[in-house]
Amino acid sequence: MTISVTTAARVPVALPIVDEVPESRLLRVARWGCYATAGALPLYTVRWHYGPLPTTLLETLILLTVAAYVIARLSRGIRRPLPTAYDIPIAVLLVAGAISVVVATDHRGALGLYRAYFLEPVAIFYVAIDVLRRTEHVQRLILAFAAGSSAFAVLNLAVFYQALVANAVHVGAAPDALYGDANYVAMYMEPPFAFAAALVMLSQTWRWRIVGAAWLALVGAALVLSFSKGSYVAIAALALLAIVTVRRWRYPIAFAIAGALVIATQVPLLMARLATITSSLSGRGEVFSATLQMLREHPVFGVGLGGYTYQFRGRMSTLYHHDIWLTFWVELGILGVIAFGVILFGLLWRGWRAWPQSQGFNRAVLWGVLGALVLWTVHGFVDSPYWKNDMSVEFWILAALQVVTLRVARRN
Repeated sequence: MTISVTTAARVPVALPIVDEVPESRLLRVARWGCYATAGALPLYTVRWHYGPLPTTLLETLILLTVAAYVIARLSRGIRRPLPTAYDIPIAVLLVAGAISVVVATDHRGALGLYRAYFLEPVAIFYVAIDVLRRTEHVQRLILAFAAGSSAFAVLNLAVFYQALVANAVHVGAAPDALYGDANYVAMYMEPPFAFAAALVMLSQTWRWRIVGAAWLALVGAALVLSFSKGSYVAIAALALLAIVTVRRWRYPIAFAIAGALVIATQVPLLMARLATITSSLSGRGEVFSATLQMLREHPVFGVGLGGYTYQFRGRMSTLYHHDIWLTFWVELGILGVIAFGVILFGLLWRGWRAWPQSQGFNRAVLWGVLGALVLWTVHGFVDSPYWKNDMSVEFWILAALQVVTLRVARRN
């Protein structure tokens, strides 16, 4: 609904009204559920069963949030989600996922992955783009995201310290909390790192810059100590992006990069990790070759969700393909990889097109979203971001933040 205001020149100006009527208590519950979900992403590791059905704490939060939202909207007679530019590729992605459940050998396991990686994250996306209506709503979600990722970073730093004191740090399998694999920690930490950097560089108040600096210090330390070489390359790409897009920070960033390189040469653990680059590239080549052979045998529908496994060098089973595009193709087929590509590059294209006109806190949020997507795109060449419970929800929260930010900017 809009109202028209007549200016002195008698030109009607349309002003959007977001809350014509007081919103229901359940809608506010759904909004706070979005905050809780953003802060609790690592808690998918807290698991239990409802009878034969497995679940997680993260999933329970999502279901409660979606239930509150659906009941609130149905009580107002609203039966369709807000439209976005991504509705068609999202529908195609969900159809590809449904097909992959049928294609998979283990239908029950595939259905669980489909629910956790696609249905629930997409549901949170549609809830978030509706209930996050103002800049202060976005700010609260960012604070929740910062609190959750910072707490998780502290846990990882504590575990690393204990291993360091016990002389038990192995750079090939860095100590980590909850996840069991430091690479998963690194990929989860990359979007918080981008948002923290955005707050430091682009916030207009010292309060938000202090929040960003503290956040950056914690998640940055946890990210570095994950010893993820893919993350190191992605961070270098993010630094280059910051130099190009936030020009007043180009000299501080350049000095920071130079200082980091000097310090890295004095840290034996980091140098030992970087010395394994050649063997890692060789291993990736072997996995990629096996995956491409699998795609030649199943080019259209892939092998279904959870259907990929590769006995890496006869010693360990590799469940993911260490490349985000190969993962989508093998798991969801050609339809799924195309749909995801349209969504990801659509977010990047619309975001960067709006970037020059963005202002205020929206500018920091938009850069944070775009920086996070760039990190995952770069890291995705050597690993599989998105393909965990936390990261799939994280991706759709990023997408929702961009949709909301651009909507608020247009309204302003």
